[in-house]
Amino acid sequence: MADSETELWRIEARAFRVPLVPFTHNFWALVDAGGAVVEQLHGLAVDPRTGKAKAIGWSAHLLLAVRGAGFLWALQPGQPTAVCARGREAEVMPRWLAAAAAIPAMNALGLRYPNLWQHGLRANSNSVFSTFGLIMGFDAPARLLPTLAPGVKLVVSRELVERYRFRPPSTG
Repeated sequence: MADSETELWRIEARAFRVPLVPFTHNFWALVDAGGAVVEQLHGLAVDPRTGKAKAIGWSAHLLLAVRGAGFLWALQPGQPTAVCARGREAEVMPRWLAAAAAIPAMNALGLRYPNLWQHGLRANSNSVFSTFGLIMGFDAPARLLPTLAPGVKLVVSRELVERYRFRPPSTG
């Protein structure tokens, strides 16, 4: 058992402040017991021809869910953060892995990234954030961070949420 709160792993909701606008790109971070971000979950606009992620997406791009450690651009000092789960690695990882397991099915939907004026109407990167949050068992991910995140109230697929949702082990 960990001796203090700082020795526990965490799943954090985080917001990348988009330069020059009041909006954020929300994502998930897995933080180890030493405080290092070891992995992230994002929704990104990806050019289907090149496979490269785009800072600003539009309808020629795909909306893809991604997992990895190399998204250093997303980590900003003082960024809005909410700790959503805390515990030993073995307690936190099942939630994280439930969301990660949904990535192939989410990407198989073949969703197009919305144009800028459609972000409140069609799923975007913030909708992927909300979908991952529901899969990990967090109620109302759209309300976790005090930010303006267009699309955060939308869910990519309720069916995927139900299929992959983290279910805590029974205690009885």
